[in-house]
Amino acid sequence: MLEAFKPYFHTVKNYLRFKNHEAFELFKEECLTESFDHHDNWNGGIDFYSIILNVPASEYVKIEGEVEEQISKDITHAFEIAIKDDDSLQINGTIIVLHDNEIVYSPSSKNMWDLDYFRLFISHLSDNKRTAANLKVCLEKWGIQGFVAHEDIEPTHEWTSVLFDALMSMDALCAILVKRFKYSNWCDQEVGIALGQNKLCIPVHKDANPYGFLGRYQMIKANGLNAQQVAEKVAECVFNNTKTHAIYCNDIMRLLLNAKTEDNALSWLNIINHFSKTEKIYIEMLWKDYQQNSVLTSPKVLNGLNELFKRYGLAQNLFSLNPQPQIEPDELPF
Repeated sequence: MLEAFKPYFHTVKNYLRFKNHEAFELFKEECLTESFDHHDNWNGGIDFYSIILNVPASEYVKIEGEVEEQISKDITHAFEIAIKDDDSLQINGTIIVLHDNEIVYSPSSKNMWDLDYFRLFISHLSDNKRTAANLKVCLEKWGIQGFVAHEDIEPTHEWTSVLFDALMSMDALCAILVKRFKYSNWCDQEVGIALGQNKLCIPVHKDANPYGFLGRYQMIKANGLNAQQVAEKVAECVFNNTKTHAIYCNDIMRLLLNAKTEDNALSWLNIINHFSKTEKIYIEMLWKDYQQNSVLTSPKVLNGLNELFKRYGLAQNLFSLNPQPQIEPDELPF
């Protein structure tokens, strides 16, 4: 944690907000430490420090290289500006370090999640299993796979084991709140596990308000809405929350990059276009790798991708927009 530089944290954070979005997202007080380098007695005494920014693996892989260097420079520069009137402090630079204490959980049962989808555990009473099942169906078009216990646990499996595996490997939890929800030991424990892991919890008000620590989260009012409308609001919560934003954006990009059909690709492209505030770094993931999938170089899909790339200032590509003429075997040159 910061000590000497703590008074300048918010100033630097606000500067980075306008200067470098990637740096702004990574610049969190709990991820920062100071390294005292040396003391100089000149001019009343000057303490020289380096700033260390600890970055988890999921974020570090996206910035490694030139982006990392620019983030380091911009953070250092922001601190230099902030401490101009403090002659007792000097910053030698900012060091970005890969540091991740997250435990990778290995489920004991077979994997219950589909590849590349955002993982959302849907906590509900058995009386609301139809509501949960309908929400799960509607979330799929948003790149979100819902885990609904009564649907996803096979009768031959020990259900508590599968339930625990899903809770430990989820990205977030959605709680469908009805009047008896908090009196269910299972639902209450599911929410408790999510809160204990510091995962995003999304309360959906069906006929009861969030309670306890769950009340810290902005609830979705489901009154008068159908499952598709609730699913859209859940997706927007996932996109807008700092705990899940990067995971969700990465998932959507991978779903598009691995699309099997044109219709499938266009549906994921529509989702990306729905979230107009997607950062450029995620669009660059598409721009760098989309040519590896022939579905994405078909004229219909590529036209949509080019419109997206143009909005983000990325070069458009005409790769395979003009089909190559078919050559009969007896016309092939030797």
